[in-house]
Amino acid sequence: MFETSIVIFFPTFLECKKVLNISDFSSNNYFDTATYKSIPVIITGAGKSNAAAVSALFFSKFKPKYPLLTGICGAYQNTHIKTSDVVSIDYDYFVDEANYNGLSITTIHEKGFITAKDNRAEFNIDENYKLVSSNTVSLIPQFDSLSNLYMTKTNALVENMEGAAFGMAANKQGVKPYQIRAVSNYCGNTEKQQWDINKACAALKKAIDLFIETHK
Repeated sequence: MFETSIVIFFPTFLECKKVLNISDFSSNNYFDTATYKSIPVIITGAGKSNAAAVSALFFSKFKPKYPLLTGICGAYQNTHIKTSDVVSIDYDYFVDEANYNGLSITTIHEKGFITAKDNRAEFNIDENYKLVSSNTVSLIPQFDSLSNLYMTKTNALVENMEGAAFGMAANKQGVKPYQIRAVSNYCGNTEKQQWDINKACAALKKAIDLFIETHK
């Protein structure tokens, strides 16, 4: 099933169903899988731990030419990125594996505990979309001060919950995947988040279809 040039990874069943309208999943080689246009779709699970475990297992066995991690993400305030914009992520940072004293962040990487080269994972670029860097977070701030610290720490413009872990596991196996996300909301203060999941998912479906068409 996985001997194809393209394999698509979604963090959650909910995102996958909302974007591609598929929900008929089964277990295959320990992965929750389905197909879309004859292409394998795998659910990683939400968060760094799930994404790292699933991608490490997958890329130790399979190395498709065009692996794609996709899903929705949040954009930082004042970045001129709009909800429903589709972005291609080049680097994804482990920004919140860190010490936080209420005013500043010092990553464990800066303290000498190396997670990944330059504390980030590297992805291939899809030139059809705005190129951005991302932060992968487990602690999701609902106030602007910490969200702003995340942004200024790495100069990332968006954040998600899986990218850096997924990419690190792939990179360690000599694989450089793609990561394309659609912006569903703004990060930080809950009153400013302006969620629009429907528009983001509709835009993401078009992006995935284009990715398949140009890489098949």
